[in-house]
Amino acid sequence: MAAPLRRLLVLASALTFAVVAASPAQADDVLLSLGRPATASSESNARHVATKATDVDRRTTWRSENGDRQWISIDLGSMSTINRVVLRWGFLCARSYSVQTSPEGVYWRDMYRTEKGDGGDDNLEFTGFGRWVRVSLTKPCWWNYELREFEVHGTPGVVDTAPPGAPGTLSVKGFTATSVNLQWGPASDNVAVASYEIYQSGQFVKTVDGLSNNVTRLNPNTTYSFYVNAKDAAGNISQASNSVTVTTPAAVVDNEPPTVPYNAIVQKLTANSVSLAWGASSDNVGVASYAVFSGGIQVGTTTGQQTTIAGLKQQTDYEFTIKAIDTSGKSSAFTAPIKASTRKGQDAVGEVTKITDETDVPWGLEFLRDGTAFYAQRDTGDIIRIAPDGTRSVAGRVPNVVSTDGEGGLLGVEHKDGWIYAYHTSPTDNRLVRFRLVDGKLGEHQVLLTGAPRNKFHNGGRLRFGPDGKIYIATGDGQVSSNAQDLNSLGGKVLRVNPDGSVPRDNPFPGKYVYSYGHRNVQGLAFDSKGRLWEAELGNSVMDEVNLIKPGGNYGWPACEGTSGECGDPTFLAPRHTWPVSQASPSGLAIVDDVLYLAALRGQRLYRIPIGGRPEVFFEGAYGRLRTVEKTPQGDLWLTTSNGDKDSIPNNSNTQIYKLDLK
Repeated sequence: MAAPLRRLLVLASALTFAVVAASPAQADDVLLSLGRPATASSESNARHVATKATDVDRRTTWRSENGDRQWISIDLGSMSTINRVVLRWGFLCARSYSVQTSPEGVYWRDMYRTEKGDGGDDNLEFTGFGRWVRVSLTKPCWWNYELREFEVHGTPGVVDTAPPGAPGTLSVKGFTATSVNLQWGPASDNVAVASYEIYQSGQFVKTVDGLSNNVTRLNPNTTYSFYVNAKDAAGNISQASNSVTVTTPAAVVDNEPPTVPYNAIVQKLTANSVSLAWGASSDNVGVASYAVFSGGIQVGTTTGQQTTIAGLKQQTDYEFTIKAIDTSGKSSAFTAPIKASTRKGQDAVGEVTKITDETDVPWGLEFLRDGTAFYAQRDTGDIIRIAPDGTRSVAGRVPNVVSTDGEGGLLGVEHKDGWIYAYHTSPTDNRLVRFRLVDGKLGEHQVLLTGAPRNKFHNGGRLRFGPDGKIYIATGDGQVSSNAQDLNSLGGKVLRVNPDGSVPRDNPFPGKYVYSYGHRNVQGLAFDSKGRLWEAELGNSVMDEVNLIKPGGNYGWPACEGTSGECGDPTFLAPRHTWPVSQASPSGLAIVDDVLYLAALRGQRLYRIPIGGRPEVFFEGAYGRLRTVEKTPQGDLWLTTSNGDKDSIPNNSNTQIYKLDLK
């Protein structure tokens, strides 16, 4: 640039600053945004992060990456009255934008909108109320956006960052076939408790006032587990109450079992599977499911009238029997034996063999190149070393592991360069640690990352090293759904971390661990042959998801669950696959030869999903809840079950680890 032109630009800039400084300010409002956390949809580099727009220094700027749709948001720390917003644009300005407020950083209301931005200083006066203020940008003056200052003026509320204490003892006052009446003791708070949230096994049910409530629309003869969280006016959520379990009675007196299923036949035979079909049973109340047995062992269950029993040996004779189960739990007699012989060869999903039984919950699972594996016992806090033949020994206990009477404890496990990495719940958070592996035992202990939110449920926990050498961490929202949209929170995210615990310089948000956000409770991570990251997460009550993760991507929770809810925001990325929560509740995820294998808890099945293809179902009801699926060095899979895993009591579960041959 020529010297005269440079001097002219400097002079023009100085004159602009002088005019801005002379602008009169309202005397009756306070600068609420000074020093408050700011985040943005993107930041061009570490010199232009969102906080540069809230530092009252017009020489520093926030600058976005390219892209029409961007945003920058400020957390005021409390519900506040907003009188005025001042936007001091840089050279890369905005032509079209809106100013929005939100009580929780999720659902936004427009306070001001323009299509005629000119890149000057905008002094916008309106009356708004909220904790978060956002500028939502849809058309730049040039190729991205730049803000020198983003000022929010108004009347502050009471800044409250302390969550309430847990509610008092939860108990059941009464119940019917379709409802349960709950009561609990009050929670304490430094300001005041505003409401209580009722959950059923990690699924949000409702928000209520008071210390009791009647939960309705339940199913007869069904077991439920409830707990309650307290919420204050600032949106802070407590840790959970105790859980109470109740089984609703049958809707009517049912003394009649179902009739025997009829005309049971073999529909299809392969090398490792037998497909069966039968006629429907009848019942005076209703048939709930059908159970399939072989050799006296239950090998499948379904609500329909056909199923495929997989994982069988090739060229082997089998006999199957089927019985119906009604809504009161009564069973019919068995059908006559159905004989079948598997063929020669191997299917894409081949024979299943049991590696070992377990009394705890096998969670994370990681293989060394020689076939030795390490897995985490969620409730004991031990990491177990297991040989390919099933021989086990304790490699060591992870210190400071605390259960949550739900889904917390010792979770993900990974290995790299002689270190065992683990993700676990502590008394205050969820965190990443690592241990030097010495002769198959845990040695030196290092804490690498802390601060991911914890609660009874929604703790995330899966770990996966990527082809870039970074470790990716799956986190849950800690039962505070707004965490998922807050880029200053580690909750409801996929995090990308250097092996030493530092922030990679090329992360999508400079200085932050966040790789993707807008997740509810991430449970599965896996990379395909192109180096792309796939993710599986639990929905609340409508849809579970499998997503293809993009750096900096927003996946919509809590506004959007799967494809339901308020999914119209064009910045939300849509899932690649969804299921009703009754059919999935996804957990572990592995990829072999660009085929996804997804373990399902509530769905009690394994999904096989070729990339670009349709999902196939295997082992429905054969092994119960499936927790983890992991690729072996030989290219097969190990599969862990997760039965009896809800109370966090060590060694009271009935679980197994299986080997699954792949073609």
